[in-house]
Amino acid sequence: MDVSTNTYFVYEGLPLQAAFYPAAVASPKPLTLLYLHGGGLVFGDRDDLPDVYKQMLSDAGYSLLTIDYPLAPEAQLPEILLCLQQALVWFKEEGKDLFNLVSADYVLFGRSAGAYLAFLLAARSTDPNLKGLASFYGYYSLDEPSFHQPSTYYNTFPKVPAAYLKKLIQKQPLAVGAVTERFPLYLHARQSGKWVPLFLEDKSKIAAFNLSDADLQSLPPTFLTASTADQDVPYRFTQQAAQLIAGSSLHPVLGMPHDFDADLAQPVGRRTYQQLIPWLDSLCDK
Repeated sequence: MDVSTNTYFVYEGLPLQAAFYPAAVASPKPLTLLYLHGGGLVFGDRDDLPDVYKQMLSDAGYSLLTIDYPLAPEAQLPEILLCLQQALVWFKEEGKDLFNLVSADYVLFGRSAGAYLAFLLAARSTDPNLKGLASFYGYYSLDEPSFHQPSTYYNTFPKVPAAYLKKLIQKQPLAVGAVTERFPLYLHARQSGKWVPLFLEDKSKIAAFNLSDADLQSLPPTFLTASTADQDVPYRFTQQAAQLIAGSSLHPVLGMPHDFDADLAQPVGRRTYQQLIPWLDSLCDK
């Protein structure tokens, strides 16, 4: 795949980049997927989507733009969101010509924390080119009690010493955090019930980063998938979104882990992306 990378914004000296994966067909579809990665806002990188799914989307005629954002705790949620809003402005102003696109229309596509960011961006957007939202095991509120309590699931993992965490936090912002290096930050935060303060130190701002029922009702068409046995993000987020978002398309997965599409040995990931593609096609027909 002929991938091109561009800097869309510089945040405190850190170039934030976006990688463009073009459609593999002669007549591409008039939608680009703007992808935001997961990682609890503290780890991960823009190109964590497995190649098999990138290829499936490309073969179906869809271009993909994977987008950096600065990670917490070196950056806080308001700054993360502002950077991504800059990415949308950049794509709207330059994307169509830069990538020789059929249309400037796009879908916000996120997994886990990336889906949360996609929800926030969509709720704040008045852009007519935003045609849809695809949430893979996402959430849209920080008031979830389990986000603020020690996690029974994560406390089955070995405890992370608090002193070790100081070695992981950088003095400068970063947009790439290998799971092998940064996951202990997330693990400790969930074990201690102190995850949200990692990316939003001021508790008084939490309400500003939650979506209300009215916000959900105002969202564009949304593809929703999550596992009923999700041990990280309660499945009820996805259930409630399916009830409130007009024209939502719900695709539950039964009894699998949170990031069920990460295990390429299981067929459920491919099956879910096979369901995503006709949903995207339906947006092109509108």
